[in-house]
Amino acid sequence: MKIQLVNPSAPEPVAAAPTAGIAQLSGSRVGVLENGKQHAELILTSIADLLAAEHGAQLVTVAHKSVAAAADPAVIDELVETADWVLVGSAD
Repeated sequence: MKIQLVNPSAPEPVAAAPTAGIAQLSGSRVGVLENGKQHAELILTSIADLLAAEHGAQLVTVAHKSVAAAADPAVIDELVETADWVLVGSAD
């Protein structure tokens, strides 16, 4: 009998260069990266909308990834190009 072991974890992320961060929320561009879990997009975009109303941040993009894998590099590139910072999370 042959047994196959499978590692279900996503590959290690590539180390990113440190950034200076953002000085203030007002005028900043926020992106959302949701993982397809039920209500994740609703919760994350609602948070972004609250930050827009209360602090002047602007929701500029909503990107999607599979719950079972890391985000596609093209999705990450889109977020880097369009957003100053990103809300990432999941929900059930």
